[in-house]
Amino acid sequence: MSLIQKYIWVIKTIHRAGRITLKDLNEKWRENIDLSRGENLPRQTFDRWKGGILDMFGIVIDCEQHGRYHYYIANPEVLSEGELRTWLLDTYGTAETLSSSISIHDRILTEDIPSSQDFLATILEAMKSNIVLQITFHSFTMKEAKTFLVEPYCVKMSAQRWYMLARNVDYNYLRLYSLDRIEGVNLTDAHFVLPKDFCAKEYFAEYFGIVLDESVPLQRIVLRADKYHQHYMRTLPLHHSQKEIYACDDYADFELALRPTYDFYMKLMSFGNMIKVLEPESLQEKIYKWLEKTIEVYK
Repeated sequence: MSLIQKYIWVIKTIHRAGRITLKDLNEKWRENIDLSRGENLPRQTFDRWKGGILDMFGIVIDCEQHGRYHYYIANPEVLSEGELRTWLLDTYGTAETLSSSISIHDRILTEDIPSSQDFLATILEAMKSNIVLQITFHSFTMKEAKTFLVEPYCVKMSAQRWYMLARNVDYNYLRLYSLDRIEGVNLTDAHFVLPKDFCAKEYFAEYFGIVLDESVPLQRIVLRADKYHQHYMRTLPLHHSQKEIYACDDYADFELALRPTYDFYMKLMSFGNMIKVLEPESLQEKIYKWLEKTIEVYK
């Protein structure tokens, strides 16, 4: 059990309780045999974990200086602020929950995700100090792997894969590299200057996923979800720009602003007749042509 997962357990347990004494927290800790192995949570350890939680997540665990000395989260608003913090809490929270359910592992089904743990750690290390990387990359379209230098700008997860956006030093252009196609990563002695105006979130803001094509214009897109799929659209938006503009018992209309690239087409097609494109007409025609081709292939 990693220290981060223990931090997550403490955060979630205190947050759920609202206020809790160290004695009650210790009892819950001991009850979680997979996590505690039946051992106590000493005050010294708890105090040390509070400091670690503050450093890692910016969460302040405070104590009421009266009564039974209940502990509580003094700044609960941070639990919903910041995409990375929220993702970490959700991810490690899920890991903590699953790790305490090993006894029923054969009844918990997960999805396979290409491993990128080793390379991701090195890439993040390089990003922290703006260090040039030497990577060996073997794309699906290349017969052989190639080794070259890149400047890592940011990393992004999309469709169960990690990607690195980096500037190729030799050709001076930005490109996305899938980490599962990287065969080797090494830190060099060279450093680079990250452009002051670069913002990772803004760079991808107008796209659905990782297919980046500036020749595709930014468009207002209106989608109609049927009476069943509208609920999925609300709980898992397709894009950060998504807004619900109309709803009734039979359907709901959603507005998005993005560049409809290939991966967006494929996503829409995967919904079948549960989603209908209302605007723009050019996107309607594009989807229709894709469907025609697909039907021809399977005739």
